[in-house]
Amino acid sequence: MGGNPIILDLKVEDIDSAKQRLKDNKNTDIEGYTIDLTNPSSIVDTISNVIKDVKKIDCLINGAAFAMKNLQDDGRDFFAPFETYEKDLWQVSLDVNLTGTFLITQQVGAHMKENQSGSIVNIASDVAVISPDHRIYQKDSRFDYEGVPFNTPIAYSVTKAGILAFTRYLATYWAQDGIRVNSISPAGVDRNQDAKFKEQLEYRIPLGRMANANELKGPVIFLLSDASSYVTGSNMMVDGGRSIW
Repeated sequence: MGGNPIILDLKVEDIDSAKQRLKDNKNTDIEGYTIDLTNPSSIVDTISNVIKDVKKIDCLINGAAFAMKNLQDDGRDFFAPFETYEKDLWQVSLDVNLTGTFLITQQVGAHMKENQSGSIVNIASDVAVISPDHRIYQKDSRFDYEGVPFNTPIAYSVTKAGILAFTRYLATYWAQDGIRVNSISPAGVDRNQDAKFKEQLEYRIPLGRMANANELKGPVIFLLSDASSYVTGSNMMVDGGRSIW
């Protein structure tokens, strides 16, 4: 769409991988910077370097979230029942999903305010709006379904719901500064999950399937671009209709 992506990630190898994928598809300038969203000084230093190098940031996509892939062990504690859920995992979810988003948006938003323009898109989740259907993870002999060893942890739902309030607050706070703030709430993306699990989930989605990763691009581009110039404070459901049932 003519933009120059700036990729922020904790690991250099993940930045390099993302840059290569983008270069394979577009002939455009791509920058990458390491950042630790749990470290305020890392955020300040990184955004300062970005602004020094590129002069102006037009858009911000807050897509980072703490998930099972961030764990070093098998992840079972991440999916523990609410009654025994570890405070440390709850806290790191708050630190990354909410506090990290708060800190980086402070830095980029201040820059956008100076320029009196900008568009911010926060990635929330369908489970920020509806509760996870816990039945899709549990054994059900009626469907010859053995269940799966994962779920949607409470910390994920709660922090993503916080992103919605964060979005609405900043949309009104920066409304007079030329900055629009919106969010999208995607449903589950097809990543070759267990076939029976997908069957359980897709049964609850009016369109009858999980999302493809590419289907999140259009809503994000729309909210970042002038095509949505009169849209702020909104949360776009990208869930195949799941939340309307």
